[in-house]
Amino acid sequence: MADLELHNPNFDITINIGGEQKTITVQPDETSDGVEYYKCKSGDSEITQLRLDVDNKWEQLWGDLGNEEVNAIGEAITQKIK
Repeated sequence: MADLELHNPNFDITINIGGEQKTITVQPDETSDGVEYYKCKSGDSEITQLRLDVDNKWEQLWGDLGNEEVNAIGEAITQKIK
């Protein structure tokens, strides 16, 4: 298992959620079987966890954001990690 903390440090994205511009801190992580996912925090609160599915679409593992917000966060993550 790769050490994502060293190789993929946290980064910030700015996204529109609920009509407000918010800065989201994204922390890359991986499951015990090596599947990468992203923990997303606003301030001190974790708001969601996302990953790319087998069809290369963003899915929410944890949280209660709508599809539009999940896709917007996922797109911002994609732009940062390219």
